[in-house]
Amino acid sequence: MKALSYIFLALSLVFVSSCKYNRPEEPKDTGDSPSVQLTSTHTVAALKNLYRGGATTIEEEVVVEAIMVSDDTEGNLYKSCYIADQTGGIELKLSMGNLSALYPQGSRIWLRAQGMTLGRYGEQINLGYRSLEPRYETAYYPEKLVPMALIKAGRGELSIKDRKIKTLSKADAGTLVRLEGVQFASSELGSTYASPENKVAQPNVNRNLVDASGNRLVVRTSSYAKFAGKTLPQGSGSITALLTYFRDTPQLLLLREADVAFNNPRF
Repeated sequence: MKALSYIFLALSLVFVSSCKYNRPEEPKDTGDSPSVQLTSTHTVAALKNLYRGGATTIEEEVVVEAIMVSDDTEGNLYKSCYIADQTGGIELKLSMGNLSALYPQGSRIWLRAQGMTLGRYGEQINLGYRSLEPRYETAYYPEKLVPMALIKAGRGELSIKDRKIKTLSKADAGTLVRLEGVQFASSELGSTYASPENKVAQPNVNRNLVDASGNRLVVRTSSYAKFAGKTLPQGSGSITALLTYFRDTPQLLLLREADVAFNNPRF
């Protein structure tokens, strides 16, 4: 009987050991760089300079190291993100929602752009997929290909540029800017950021921001954003947002409602 017990115990130990062998511990996401390191071949500015007028598909190996500067968690961006380095920023059109779940703001990323297409919309260059519609130069890059084109490489340093309305320029397009001493125009008070009850007819809404000198700037918000129905703050203060351009018109794209800090009295 004792012999049978010893045999049973030995078999049990073998079974437990086998289970441990077949179930290794899951690796933890430490935010460190991937095991395969890439070498940057282009800056963001150099990438944009590859555009030749009309849809331009990138044939050669192009690798860009940059920082994810956008955040789509509050819905003011959809299937779109912005990356930037010291030379500027660019919009990536990607057929994937909730991009910030995989590529949080501030992530250092590698962009492998070979096979992607550069295009222009509103005179601003973006990167996506070749479009089948003649009126657009780019379409959304297929979701299944996104992880191969955009590789998270750890954490980076998020840069926010302090600017004034009158000093904004296209050189800062696609980057984060902070404006101090601004407020929403008096004519906008009592309005909401956008129009969530009228999304189809009015998918985006422009509100006017002003400074003490009377300079004006558009704040553009999607009616699908989580804060679209919130009333505009009445005070003055600072706002941090993505700077975009439509032709020669500068626009702020607010990423989070909390990025508006209008805690001072109106001027």
